[in-house]
Amino acid sequence: MIIYDEDNRRQLYNLTLLLNENEIHRMMEYLDELLLDLADDGHFHLNSADFSKEITLAVYDDESPSEFALEYRRAIAEQRAKLEYYFY
Repeated sequence: MIIYDEDNRRQLYNLTLLLNENEIHRMMEYLDELLLDLADDGHFHLNSADFSKEITLAVYDDESPSEFALEYRRAIAEQRAKLEYYFY
C-alpha cells in the first residue's frame, strides 16, 4: 500500500478516511472495477461532493510501475525494498 500526499509530494504512513455512505458505495464500486480491470486509465478519482477533496485509486504490481509518474515509481521501489527487507 502506498499513500502519497500530492500537495506535499511525500508518502504518508498513517491516514484516516471519514466517508459518508454515498462515498463508501462509490469507492466500493471503483475498487470492484479496478479488480476486474475495467478502469479506462487504470485508476479512478473519488471526489467529495464539492470537489475540494480527491482520492485517486489505482492498482500497481511488478509489471505496472513504468506506467506511473516518477514520484510514484520511486514510492513503489521504496515499498518493494522494504518488503524485500522484511520478508526475504
